[in-house]
Amino acid sequence: MVDDGDTAPGVLVAYDFFAEEDDDLCRIIPLPGLYNEYVRRCLTSSCGDVIYVEILDRRLKVWKLKSDNSDGEWWRLTREEIDMASVGFDVDCFPLGVNPFDTDLVYLWSRLHSCVVSGNVRTREFTLRQETETWSDGEGKWRVNTSDSKKYMEETYELNTALVITLSQFVPPQWMDPVPRPPY
Repeated sequence: MVDDGDTAPGVLVAYDFFAEEDDDLCRIIPLPGLYNEYVRRCLTSSCGDVIYVEILDRRLKVWKLKSDNSDGEWWRLTREEIDMASVGFDVDCFPLGVNPFDTDLVYLWSRLHSCVVSGNVRTREFTLRQETETWSDGEGKWRVNTSDSKKYMEETYELNTALVITLSQFVPPQWMDPVPRPPY
């Protein structure tokens, strides 16, 4: 991930380690949208796809990287943009990431409430998640360390308002077959 500061929205540098020798191994992919110093954004992955989330002027957009740009575009908007005021969160939210198993579930940080907000971009339901709360989304249970998150998010906010937050989610692949057992 490269961020060009005040001149461009940034780019994603993609390198294919498994490409044939005569294929292009490295691609420079511009991030979607126009540059704005007030944009809040993150780059993450979900369901095997690269996902870019941005909040600008109280509007949430979720983009998915396409496998090719035959139509001249690298990114596809996954849903209509969401006016954060219409879902009750119209002040200082930062995108944190997307659920690794469901691209409709986004996670935001609310500066006003100092906690995580989970939202479903399909149903447009957004919920505050407190530190003492454990919640489930069908794929697993979630708990957030709000005190550490608050310190990190405040430091990030003070550093650079146009910073791209990159969330690396390691999720082991699901087994296709039963786990092999040694013979008795």
